[in-house]
Amino acid sequence: MDAIEAIHRRRSIRVFLDRPVERTLLAELIVDAAHAPFTPSARMGAWQFAVVLGRQQLADYGACALDYARAHRPQLAGYEWTERPGFSVFHGAPAAVVISGPEALPGTLALEECTRAGQLLDIAATARGLGACWVGSPMPWLRDPATRAELGIPEGWIPQAAFAIGWPASEQPARADRPPLEIQWIEG
Repeated sequence: MDAIEAIHRRRSIRVFLDRPVERTLLAELIVDAAHAPFTPSARMGAWQFAVVLGRQQLADYGACALDYARAHRPQLAGYEWTERPGFSVFHGAPAAVVISGPEALPGTLALEECTRAGQLLDIAATARGLGACWVGSPMPWLRDPATRAELGIPEGWIPQAAFAIGWPASEQPARADRPPLEIQWIEG
């Protein structure tokens, strides 16, 4: 699949086959993601990748993330998922990739660096026949110092993006339900 087709076919996959993803394929996705542009401020390290393997391990981590969110959630709209019966944080995926950025970067730069890498990871997964879902629900738990230590995320790095990854349970057609485009042309 070429890059343009992968961009158009990419979508959030939330149902995966019970089939592991080979480490070599996950490593290739991470190499793809590391081709994202980065700012000069992050030249010495824009990203750190942690890979979690195994449906049961991810289900266990998902339960921890859900418990953490319930205990620490702000009273804001958007956290209703914490009370949804049967909610699966990692959607039954056999693998997950957590992308962390350096805490020392100013402002939101670490988030921006990891977002660029994450988008390439998502597109690369599609191009290689995999499915991915950018999951936000585990982020509060992932950022907890005890969780970071358990996952081997080095000191000074903070998780900014997480992806459930696996083989899609069904063929995913190109999306037709995109929001309308508004283009403002500026000419001189």
